[in-house]
Amino acid sequence: MNNLLALIKLNFLSAINPTNKKQSKLNKFLILFALLFLLGFSTFYAYSFVQVFKESNLTNYEFLIAFSILASNFFVVFLFFSSCSNVLYKSKDNDTLFSMPIKKSTIILSKLISILLLGYLYQFVFVVPFTIIYYIYNGFNFVSFICSLLGFFVEPIVPLCLSCLITCFSSFITKKIKYKNLFSTLALFIFFGLFMYFYMQINVFDLMQNSNSTSFIKYLPWINWFYISITQNNVLFLLYNILLACCLSVFIYYFVYVTFFKMCTELNSSNASKSKIHYKSKPIFVSLLSKESKKYFSSPMYVFNTLFAYLILLGVSIYFAVDKSLIYNLREIMPINSITLSIVIITAFSFLLSTANISAVSISIERQNFSVLKSLPLSFSQIVWSKITFAFLVGLPFIFVSSIIFTISYNISFWLFLMILGFSLFFNLTLCMLGIAMNICFPNLTTQNDTVLVKQSLSSFLSVLIPLIFVMLATVIYFYVNISLIYYFLIILSILIFIFFALLYFIIFVANKKLQKIN
Repeated sequence: MNNLLALIKLNFLSAINPTNKKQSKLNKFLILFALLFLLGFSTFYAYSFVQVFKESNLTNYEFLIAFSILASNFFVVFLFFSSCSNVLYKSKDNDTLFSMPIKKSTIILSKLISILLLGYLYQFVFVVPFTIIYYIYNGFNFVSFICSLLGFFVEPIVPLCLSCLITCFSSFITKKIKYKNLFSTLALFIFFGLFMYFYMQINVFDLMQNSNSTSFIKYLPWINWFYISITQNNVLFLLYNILLACCLSVFIYYFVYVTFFKMCTELNSSNASKSKIHYKSKPIFVSLLSKESKKYFSSPMYVFNTLFAYLILLGVSIYFAVDKSLIYNLREIMPINSITLSIVIITAFSFLLSTANISAVSISIERQNFSVLKSLPLSFSQIVWSKITFAFLVGLPFIFVSSIIFTISYNISFWLFLMILGFSLFFNLTLCMLGIAMNICFPNLTTQNDTVLVKQSLSSFLSVLIPLIFVMLATVIYFYVNISLIYYFLIILSILIFIFFALLYFIIFVANKKLQKIN
């Protein structure tokens, strides 16, 4: 029992991953700040739903519960799918744990519980604010509260079990494929693409006019049972959820227990390439870009978490090109001309681009190889700009194609198309420079776990949080400022240009000194 608790604590605290006491304190402060910020944003979002309901003379506050459970499940499933394989089978600390006098059951339970604890943290941000707002406006009920409290701890178990099962089968199927990392990543993208398509089929305006507005969750039994137990004070459906979670937990535990050692051995073994090696002279910068490409695509966790935002951007563009009802409905509510629509598109693009940053861990992902890279006859500026350029080039086709789709779909003029494309590319370049600056300031070359490095390192955390706060504040402040949208957009662009030159100064004059100190 002591070993189990110690391993759970160790795995969960690795999410903070302090490298020294000062950085540990900074990590804790930033995590607390991010949690409060997300809670505040989620509460504001729930309150906005209520205001929309009131203006539309609707009292269907149950929609808050259905939406929060579905949204939390989406993010929890996203976390589990991107973590299960790496934490269970591909974790770098497995060799150390196997050599210690610890039972296999203890190792497996500690890993599963650690993933589940992170799921609770993700779920907390979405479910709790929406549930509180629901009770404030719909009235408090003790039975409903008990169901929501117990259901909160039961709800992520089913997604965890399904994610473990699917990732295990996916890893088993792709273990003998030459490009298994690429294949696994594409499979996850397809799954989440279908999930996002299902999620975006929820049309807010149709739901408001339909009395059965929560029918979209009936296809997911564990979500529907949780929803019914809260809104209808039905303990029986809560018991259904508990029973399903218990059955799946027992099955998944024994399934992982039986396959654990075999999967760990097979997935971590590397087959030497039998193909001939051909050497070809290339320019130094092209060789560095090629190295960045190989390093990037060699880690499914790295690809999945950074490329996902670009795929969502492309998927959203295609969706709104096919289904124009939302834009047309907005035009009926408020006057939206081509310039206003273009700025709205730019804001949406900026928000999505802020959610992932390739360059944020491009130095840390080198690990011990970074010392070798520094010893080569290369300047630090070549190393830094190759990482920035590669990150920028990855997002370039997605931004370009998405801009074209919106331009053609909504008859946007060529000059406005250039504005959308130019601002989006400039914003993405600034993000790439911000990511490399954060990674230079907060490098981590010791963590062997890609999940911790890509999802939970300080540089990755700041590179996502800072631009998200920038976009959200710029959007919220606009509604409290009596100024033309075009002038406000120019002010935001001026601020972004200032940030760009500040980052450029840091990379040219400060980065070299900091890179020399990185070991």
